[in-house]
Amino acid sequence: MLYIAMVIYNKSIHDVLSRDVTKRLIEHHGSGKAKFIIVDNSDKESFAIADDELREYVTNSGIAYIRSEKNIGLSKAYNKAIEYALRTSENPKKDFMLFVDDDSDFSYDYLRAIYLSVRDGDRDKDGVNVITGLIESGGRPMSPVEGFRFIFRSKDYITRPGTYDDICCINSGTAIRLDSLDKIGGFDESLFVDMVDYTLMYNLSRHSLNKVLVLDQSYEQTFSGRSEMSRLSALKRFKIYSKDFMRYCQIVGKPPIYGRLHLLKRRIAIDLKYKN
Repeated sequence: MLYIAMVIYNKSIHDVLSRDVTKRLIEHHGSGKAKFIIVDNSDKESFAIADDELREYVTNSGIAYIRSEKNIGLSKAYNKAIEYALRTSENPKKDFMLFVDDDSDFSYDYLRAIYLSVRDGDRDKDGVNVITGLIESGGRPMSPVEGFRFIFRSKDYITRPGTYDDICCINSGTAIRLDSLDKIGGFDESLFVDMVDYTLMYNLSRHSLNKVLVLDQSYEQTFSGRSEMSRLSALKRFKIYSKDFMRYCQIVGKPPIYGRLHLLKRRIAIDLKYKN
């Protein structure tokens, strides 16, 4: 089984870019082979379930819909999806969970390549616990990467298909063995939204579970809304990032000065962007 987990926040299902290819995959292979889980973090006054289109989509697609009733953050929301999958999985050692951002625009070929890799009989014996593709943003490599860097250089990015140990992948477009997620306790809930993927990969490495199959498939990751942010919105977003990043430094053992310098660099970049 391939579980596909998506967290949405104050967004209509109509605006979820990957909904059609996800539905197509499930229709083609059957709900017994792939299952779509939506965790709705929308504000109480704007639950997406009130959207007639979402209600129809949930009913007709037979997906699992979990309502948080408030924005509980990305880590806790993903863990709700993992808990659901562990309750319903017949074999967590064989099943994988693919994480999908609500602004990720996958091709059907990318999604199907992940599905076929999960179904490959070699997954039972090759030790691969993570499957991903070659992900770009703004026309440049984004994920996978050797690890978090203060300054990323081109050599830090994985740009060829193959099998790698102890690398980092962003959540979106990455599938992880359900049993491995269970062994590490899922996502670290002390992180609200940022660095959750780097921390997850770090914890997989700590448990010798970070063997990654990188497929010869790619997609362009977008970040909806960020380019239209006002300076005030960017600073509010930076405040959330700052808390999560300093917590990440604690988890992985980086000194506080490292975190403060990184945040200073990021804050300067925001000031320069909104200088005019």
